[in-house]
Parts: sequence; C-alpha cells; structure tokens
Amino acid sequence: MIRQPSALRRRLTWALTGLTIASAMLVGLALWSSDTYIEDAAVRDLMERELTSLVGVDPSGTVEGSSHDTLRYYRGDQIPPELIGLGPGFHEEVAIDEREFHVLVREIGPNNLAYLAYDISFVEHREFALGLATTLVLLIVALGAAALAGRIADRTLRPLDALAAQVLNLDPERRGVRLKLDNLDNELGVFVNAINTYMQELDALVERERAFAAAASHELRTPLAVIQGAAETLQLSTDTPALARIRRAVGDARHELDALLALSRVRETPVHESLELVTFLKSVAEPYITGGTAVRVQWDTPEAMQIEAPQGAVSVIFSNLLRNALRASRDGTVRVRVRERCIAVIDDGPGIPDDELQHVFEPRFRGRDGGSGMGLYIARVLAQRLGWRLELSNRADGRGACARMHLSPDVHRLTGTAGDLTPR
Repeated sequence: MIRQPSALRRRLTWALTGLTIASAMLVGLALWSSDTYIEDAAVRDLMERELTSLVGVDPSGTVEGSSHDTLRYYRGDQIPPELIGLGPGFHEEVAIDEREFHVLVREIGPNNLAYLAYDISFVEHREFALGLATTLVLLIVALGAAALAGRIADRTLRPLDALAAQVLNLDPERRGVRLKLDNLDNELGVFVNAINTYMQELDALVERERAFAAAASHELRTPLAVIQGAAETLQLSTDTPALARIRRAVGDARHELDALLALSRVRETPVHESLELVTFLKSVAEPYITGGTAVRVQWDTPEAMQIEAPQGAVSVIFSNLLRNALRASRDGTVRVRVRERCIAVIDDGPGIPDDELQHVFEPRFRGRDGGSGMGLYIARVLAQRLGWRLELSNRADGRGACARMHLSPDVHRLTGTAGDLTPR
C-alpha cells in the first residue's frame, strides 16, 4: 500500500503531538495552581491556629516548632529588625537570616503585636521538585505523543491510502472500472461516489470518441483504397509522374491516418519501420514544392540516414513544420537541415511575435499568418508519444523562425556527415 505524501502525514502528526502536549501542559498548570492554592490555604490556617494558641503564652524568645527552626514566634522587645514595620496581616516571603518566611502579624493590644514566622524553605524545595517532576512528565508525554501520533496518523490515513492505491492502479485502457467503497469512511465515500460518477461520464465520452474514430477510419480508408486501386489500374496502361504521385500520396495518407488514429489510444504507439530519412523527407516535401509555389527549398542533409520510426508520424510532423515554413516565407527560401538526432526547418519570414511564441503548440491557436490551429499541436503530441521533442524559436538574426524535431537517441543509425544546426 502506498503512503500519503510526507507533508500531510507530518502535519497530522505534529497536530496530534501539539494537541497532546498542550493538553498535558494545561493539566499540569491546573494541578500546579491547585497545589499552590491548597498549600497556601493550609499554611495560613496552620499559622492562624498556632498564633492563637501562642498569644496567651508569655515567652520572650523564639518558639521552635521543629528541629529545623521552622516556626518562630516573636513578641515584646525581641523582634528581628526585618519584622519591624510590618502591620497586622499576612505577609509572604519575608527574608529573615537569609531565609524566606511567611509572617502572620496580629495586634494583641495597643502597641502590642504578636509575630509568627513560618519557614517556607522546604516548601520552595518541594515546589522545585514538583516543577522538575512536571517537566519530566511533560517531556515523557511529548516523546510518547510523537511516537503514538505517527501511528495514529497512519491509522487515520489508512482509508485514504487505500483509496489512493485504487486510483493509481486504474488502467486508462479499461472501461467500466469503478472505485470500491469497502471499508472506507463515509466522508471518503462522498469522494468515491463523485469520482465514480466522473469516471462513468469519461467512459461514455471515450466510447463515443472510439466509435467516431472507428467510423472515420472506415470512411476514410474506403475512398483511399478506391483511389489507390484506380491509380494502379491506370498505371497498367500508362505510367506517368502524376499517377506515381497519386499512389504515393495515397500511401502517405494511409500512414498518416494510422498515426493520427493512434493518438486516440493511450498506450498504442505507431508501428516503427525502416526508413531512409533523407529520401523520405524529400518525397513528403515534393507535393508542396511542385505546386507552383515561389518558395525555394534548400536541402542540407547527409547522404543517407537510416532510421527506425513510424512513417506516418514522421510524415505528419515534418509536413506540418514544412507547411508553416512555406507559408511564412512566401517568396523566400526554406532550408531543411538533417543532422544526427535532429531535423531543422528554417524559414526567412518575419518570425513569430513574442506573445504568440509560447502558445504555438496549443490546440486551436491561430497565429497572425492563419492556419487551422491544430497542425503544430498534432505534431507535438505525436512527437511526445514517440519520445521526441519539438522546438520552435525565432532566429538570432531576426530573419525568420527555426523549427527543430529532436529524435530519441536510439531511433536511428547515421551514415554521412553531421554538423551544426544553429539557425543562421
């Protein structure tokens, strides 16, 4: 089973740990406050009762309540200077002989005060021990909370892990698959139902697209087969360059149709076949440069380059790049350069505006020079399916644009020369 992204699990763990520590601190603070209040009340009550019992006694010295000199009673002339000036009432943390005392002062008569001092040193030691114990308990709680919070987070996110695993295991090529609600929380069930509804709509959409693709394939292949058969029949009686171009165009159209239909299937890659790239590119370009166009096409290629690639895909990609270059050049020159792992089509037109350059591969985007808005999009999708890469940029000298088709490293074997593809 997959694990959730660490950020989500970490946030949940920290939240649980922080909540536990905060709760422990609040409980500790409440216990500390209660203990302090009860202790102060007990000390005051003890001193009140003790002073009451000593008021009628007439010793003039110190009354020692324990061997530690905890309780001191003063009356008469033997009052420590630290107590002089204290009025009737209860006084906390009065320093006597470098020790801390609580002092209770009671007026017995005119100018007659009785003092009872209670040594709180042991109380402070006890409070320190209590604070240390509380700190240790909080530390133990923090460590335990951190350990348990991770397990609680794992257990809490387990249904989400199960749902994510189901989503990741979905096969895009299989229709009718739905997420299961077994052992999932009701809250997640809302998401599962929403996803299943969306998948149902996607299934219907894919079925319609596949039906359309199958119908389009049948309707397009039939006239192509008729044209090819008629051209072959005519070629038996007369063999002209026009008939040869018709047969070649029909063959190219069938390959291009196969390449385009492969786009409708997620995992299907067009069939690779052996091609002599230079000869093939020139045959693809022939219909565009023999139709009365004023644009000249210059070829800068090695003598031969044998590749393993889908013929239809190469034709679709290259023809789109070439058509765009011819349309941009108008009466100028288009250069086709073939080098190792790269085909470049360079025109000498006005170039592509900067605000359009980043959108040229988007579907239905039409630049200022017209076009359907689908050619470059289809070319890029085909290239990505084959592991190739398309680039379109303006030339450094500002005289036109350069389109590059980078082939994957293992797609061809090169014979001939290679050179620089930097557009000039």
